[in-house]
Amino acid sequence: MRVVQPRRTEANTASSFTGTLQLLRPSSADLTDAAFVLLLGLVALAVWGTTFSTSTFLAVGGLGVLLGVLVAHLTTVVRWHWLAAVGLTLAVYALLGGAVALREDTVAGFVPTPATLGGLALGAVQGWKDLLTTLPPVPGESAFLVLPWLVGLAFGCGAHLLARRSRSSWGPPALGLGLLGVLILLGAHEAGVPVAVGAVGTVAAFAWLFVRHTRRRSLAGTGLGRATRWTVGSLLLAVAVAGGVGVSAAMPGPERTPRTVLRTWVQPPFDVDRYPSPLAGFRKYSSDSQALYEQPLLRVAGASSGSFLRLAVLDEWNGTAWSASGGVVGDPRTGFQRVGATIPGTPEGQTTTVRITVEPAYAATRELAVWLPAPGPATQIRFTGENARAHADVVRYNIGTGQGLVPDFLRAGDSIEVTSVTLPSASGELPRPAGPVLVADGVTAQLAPTFDTMAAAAGDPWGRAEEIARVMRENGSWSNGTKPGQQQYLPGHGLKRLLTFGTEIVGSDEHYAATYALALNRLGYPARVVMGAMVPGDGVVRGQHVQAWVEVSLEGQGWVTIPTETFMPDRNKEPNNVPPRSLEQRNAPNVPPPNPVRPPGSFDSLFNTHGVGDQMEKPARPFDWWKAVLGVLRVVGPPLGLVGAVVAFLLGAKAVRRFRRRTRGAESTRVANGWAEFLDRARDLGRPVPAQATRLEQAAAIGGTEALDLARDANRAVFGAGDVDATASGGYWASVMAARKAVVAGLPWWRRWAVALNPRSLVPLAKDRSAGGRPVSRSRARGASRPR
Repeated sequence: MRVVQPRRTEANTASSFTGTLQLLRPSSADLTDAAFVLLLGLVALAVWGTTFSTSTFLAVGGLGVLLGVLVAHLTTVVRWHWLAAVGLTLAVYALLGGAVALREDTVAGFVPTPATLGGLALGAVQGWKDLLTTLPPVPGESAFLVLPWLVGLAFGCGAHLLARRSRSSWGPPALGLGLLGVLILLGAHEAGVPVAVGAVGTVAAFAWLFVRHTRRRSLAGTGLGRATRWTVGSLLLAVAVAGGVGVSAAMPGPERTPRTVLRTWVQPPFDVDRYPSPLAGFRKYSSDSQALYEQPLLRVAGASSGSFLRLAVLDEWNGTAWSASGGVVGDPRTGFQRVGATIPGTPEGQTTTVRITVEPAYAATRELAVWLPAPGPATQIRFTGENARAHADVVRYNIGTGQGLVPDFLRAGDSIEVTSVTLPSASGELPRPAGPVLVADGVTAQLAPTFDTMAAAAGDPWGRAEEIARVMRENGSWSNGTKPGQQQYLPGHGLKRLLTFGTEIVGSDEHYAATYALALNRLGYPARVVMGAMVPGDGVVRGQHVQAWVEVSLEGQGWVTIPTETFMPDRNKEPNNVPPRSLEQRNAPNVPPPNPVRPPGSFDSLFNTHGVGDQMEKPARPFDWWKAVLGVLRVVGPPLGLVGAVVAFLLGAKAVRRFRRRTRGAESTRVANGWAEFLDRARDLGRPVPAQATRLEQAAAIGGTEALDLARDANRAVFGAGDVDATASGGYWASVMAARKAVVAGLPWWRRWAVALNPRSLVPLAKDRSAGGRPVSRSRARGASRPR
C-alpha cells in the first residue's frame, strides 16, 4: 500500500498561511501577561545599573525577555510540551548570543562560531563567579553581557509559560519579585535607584496580581463596576506605595546598614603569595655592573619629567620580605580582584593619563612583569596590542593599595593606558595617622631597640619618625654590595638583615625603605614600601631609574609619598672600604635555597642580578596533538553534547512509543495504534489533524487515497466482525511504515530530519488545535475554561 503526497494548490497554501497567522495571533490576555513580564523583567534588571558601566546590559536583557516571551507564546499556542520551550530558548541563546554579547568571536558580527558557543557555555556557568569577583562596574560592552542575556531569556520564557499555563494568580508576579531579589544579591554594594525600582516593581506585581485575580473571580455583589474597581484599587495601591516610601526614609537604610550582597562573602580566588617580592632583587637595577642598569624597561608618554611611576606596592611584612597582601574575606577594599571599566574607591586628586609601553627587559624580568606600572591609584586601565584582550580578562586590582597585577605577565610590546591619581607628599606640622598599622608590633618586636636608639632625642611619635629618618640619612651610607670591598653588605630585607642594618647603616634603597616603613608602623603610622622609578626627561625608564620609597597614611591627607631623600643618604655616599667580615664573606655564597611557596623575597631573585636567567628561553616542545584535540573538545564538546542529547531524546522517545504501540494489546488495538502512528507522522509534517473526528474525517483532512485506505482498514479491524489475527495486524503495520516513508520521500534531507525531530507528536493529540478551529484541550473537554 503506497501513500501519495497530496498536491498543494495555491488556494490551499493561502488558506494554510492564513490559518497559521490566526493560530499565532495573541489574544488580549496574552498581550497583557507579556507586557507585565517585560515590565517586571526590566525592573529587575535595572538593579544592575551600578554593576555595569553602561546601560547596554538593560537593552540586551530586555531583548532577551522579549524573545523569551515569544518562545513561550509559540509553544503555548501550538500546545507543545514545556520541554520544547526549554529547547527553543537554548537555541535562541546559542544562535543570537554572539550577536549581542560576543561579537568579537562571530563572523560578520552575528554568525556564531565554535568559539562563540564555547564562550556562551562558559559564561552561563562561570560568568556568575566572575561577576562576583570583579570590582563593579564591570565593562558594559564585554562578555559579561552574556549574563543579562541569559537572565532575560530564562525569565521571559519561564514567566510567560507560567502565566499562560497556570491558573495561579500569584505565581507569575511572585516569580518576577523573586528575580528582583536574586539580581540584588548578585549586584553591587551600591544601589542605583532603589526607591524607583521598589516602587515600580511593587506596583507592577500588585497590578498583575489584580488583573489575573479578576479574570477568575467574579466580584458580583460589591455594587461596583469594573472601571470603579480599577480606580479604587489603583488609589489604594498608590497610597500604600507612597506611605512605604515615606516610612522607609525614617528606617535604617543604606546610609546606616551596608547593603547585603553575595560578593560580601566571596573571597577573590587569587593567591598573590606565589609571586616573589620585586624589592628583593633591587640590586639588579642599582649598579652599573648589572645588566639591567642601562636596559630600557618601560617607555612612558604623558608623564612629566621627575614624576614617580609606581611599579609595585608592598603592604605586608612577615619578618622575611615586604610583599603584597592577599586581602580580607568580605572586605572589597582589600585583596586583588577583577576590575571593570572603571575602578571605584580611588582617592580624590589630580588625575594623569599616561601611556606605558613594555620593553623586552621588563617582560623578561618575571618578578616585575606581573606588576602593572602606574603613576598612582588608577581610575581606568586600558590595554592595547595583540595581548590586550587576554590581559583585560585576567587583570587584578587592589583598591586598598592602588596596585594592579597581571597574572599572565606583561609582554614586550604591550601598551597600557592608565588614568590615575598622583599622591601628594607629606605636609603639615604634626601629621596624625589614619587607620590601623599594616605590620603588628609583635612582628617588629626585635627591631624595637634599634628604633628606640635612633629616636632617643625625640618626643611625640611624628617627631620620633623624623628623627629616625634624620639618623638614617646623615649617618648612613649607600651600597648595593656589588663593588669590590662591599660584598659583605648582603641583599634581602628579612629580620636578620635589618638587624645588621640597624647597627651598621649601609645598604641600598631596599634596606632604607624597608626599615623606615617598619619604623613608621612601629610608631603607629600605617606605612608601606613602594618600588618604582622616577621618569626621566626622555620618558625611557631604565634600571638606573628604579627606586624604593615609602607611603604613609595620614589623617586628612590619605596616602602620601615620602621621597627617598627624606630618609636615605645620597647615593654617592659610599661606606669606608672596611675589610669584609670573614663570617659573612664565607657565608655569602652559601645562601639557603628559596622556599618553594613562601616568602616572595626568595633568594633566587636576590642573587640573579644580571638578568641572564630571566631572558633565557625555554626549549621548544613538540606540538601535542592530543592536548590540542582535548582543548577543542572542551570548547565544542558541551554544546555538541547538548544538541546530541536532545536529538537522542526525541528519536528515542518516538522509537519507544512505536515499539509499545506495535507489541502491546490485542491485535485490533495494535491496528488502531498503527493508525495513530501514521497520524503522528502527518502531525510532524504540519498537516491538519482534527482531534475530535473519526478516522475517515482525519484521513480526508490529511488528504491522499492511501490515508483513506489506511483509515478504512483500521475501521474494519476495530469495528468489523471477527477477530484480527497477528498476520493481519502485521500487514497493516507494514503498510503504515511504508506510508510513513512515502510522505517524506520527496523532501530534502534537512526537511526529513526536521520531521523526525519535531516534538509535536509527542504531545497527545487532544491538546492540539483542530483544523481551522480554537484549541481543544482535555480541560475544555471536561468543560473547564483555558487560563486567560
